[in-house]
Amino acid sequence: MNNVLRTLGLAFVAAVALSFLTNHDYLWGGIRETWLRGWENAQIDDLPFRTFVRTIPASSNPQPWPEGPLWGKAALTEEAEQWHADNKTASFLVIQHDSLVHESYRRGHDATTLTNAFSMTKSITALAVGLAVGQGDVDEDAPLAKYLPRFGEGLNAELTVQQVLHMRSNIPFGESYKDPFGFQAKAYYRDGNRALLEPYRVQGAPGAPFEYQGGNTMLLSEMLDRVRDGNLSQDVANGLWEQMGAEHDAFWGLDGDPAEGAVERSFAQFYATTRDFARFGQLLLDTGAWKGQQLIDKGFVTRMITPQSELVSGVDTDFYGHQIWLGTTDDGLPFSLMEGLRGQMVISLPALDLVVVRTGYRKSKWKKRHLPVAAFEVIDIARALLQPSVQQ
Repeated sequence: MNNVLRTLGLAFVAAVALSFLTNHDYLWGGIRETWLRGWENAQIDDLPFRTFVRTIPASSNPQPWPEGPLWGKAALTEEAEQWHADNKTASFLVIQHDSLVHESYRRGHDATTLTNAFSMTKSITALAVGLAVGQGDVDEDAPLAKYLPRFGEGLNAELTVQQVLHMRSNIPFGESYKDPFGFQAKAYYRDGNRALLEPYRVQGAPGAPFEYQGGNTMLLSEMLDRVRDGNLSQDVANGLWEQMGAEHDAFWGLDGDPAEGAVERSFAQFYATTRDFARFGQLLLDTGAWKGQQLIDKGFVTRMITPQSELVSGVDTDFYGHQIWLGTTDDGLPFSLMEGLRGQMVISLPALDLVVVRTGYRKSKWKKRHLPVAAFEVIDIARALLQPSVQQ
């Protein structure tokens, strides 16, 4: 037995040493956050594992959501309750006409719980690009090389900011959430995202068919860091969070020590409360305005939530805009979807002046018109709350 334990100990030491020598030491942090907790990959409650974050302070003028006429009257059906149970929902919030319709929490969460937006963060980064566009710091039709000179050679010089926003860069980052050695795992757990990005270039003519990859979002945030003073968190804090009256601090995970130049993981790791996430949905619903004040250029937000197929000749992608998913309900109502791993969702449905937020630990893998079936199910649950037949 002692020999077995000694052998296992030596093997473990060798594995640790090898991981550091090959720059894969980030794996141990990933294992601690996931496999040792019984999860396959990252979870919405992983904020305590973030060694370095930037704080996005609550607004100096917090604006609580008012209670609407259906508040306290709109009840979930038994089928809806079962859906939330089956999909391990943590929070469910429905807002119509800028007012609360329904709010419920499960699995130990409440109105003050901060959860990981995961890829909803990509849409937040796009909104930060919109701030820069509106202030004249970025031209979305310009070559990316204007802001990141390393893309100035060969076919790279043809890559535009819009193509990066649309995830049509033709850069082979990869987007596997299960490969511990892949680009996405390194971007999520390893320090030094800028160094990770640096060697990547287009593998053919830019403007290729849509391919969902967080590396594109990372390029956008690097671009913003080059043209803006401060950092991405400050852009969101000053340009959006303060103006939207956020009630709680938010946090953005960093890729290392800020004293050493660390940057936000712009594709994920934005942590906020459910009610504050809803502010992004309302902002999109009102095409970049908040209570009559235009925070983001209206034209940019309009393009952001317009299918690529309607903006670019020869492109058939009708389910994605500027770092955001786009869909249509079965009865023909367009909606935008900020969506993250395990079914984090902020849905804006303009025809009903409706915002829906859902956070949780699980979603089905089924798709419907390129979007998660869960998004359509969440919309149906929310719309049922607006019907007199379910009022109490």
